[in-house]
Amino acid sequence: MFTPRVFTKATLFAGSAFLLATFPSQALTARHDNARTPAAPASGSCRAGAMAYSISTDLQTTSSKNYRDVSGTGVSFTQGAAGCVEVSFSGEGATTPGNLLVTQAVLDGSTVCLPGDNNFASDSPSSDVSDHAMNFICPNVSAGNHSVKIQFRTRFGGKVALDYRTTIVRYTP
Repeated sequence: MFTPRVFTKATLFAGSAFLLATFPSQALTARHDNARTPAAPASGSCRAGAMAYSISTDLQTTSSKNYRDVSGTGVSFTQGAAGCVEVSFSGEGATTPGNLLVTQAVLDGSTVCLPGDNNFASDSPSSDVSDHAMNFICPNVSAGNHSVKIQFRTRFGGKVALDYRTTIVRYTP
């Protein structure tokens, strides 16, 4: 004889909590690598008066979990006085189902601007590219010649893509 089972809200909640604990890559709270991001909010001001940019329209993909340079995003500039620099990046991004496209802005080939390890695009059922944007701040940039580039990677190992994209750097002349 079949006895129907009744699921209460508490039972469903407990099951959901178990799944989130079991599959942290699917939990919204586990989507960032907090080792690269400051825990507390940061604020400040930048004295920008000049701008440089790059535009690229070539499709670039990766399945690497390690950061790769995004072609066509390098911008060189001369910072007139010590201070912060703003890097704005926008582009058409897409991932295969179950993946995240992660970006970072890198100053002078080694300094990751804030916030690092940004989830730029997430999966969609169609894997079609769509517009996304992020602003990064590079604090305490010394006067002199510098360069910025964008890097990307996949969080979970699936294919991610960037297509039409623009990088804008605002700095002190």
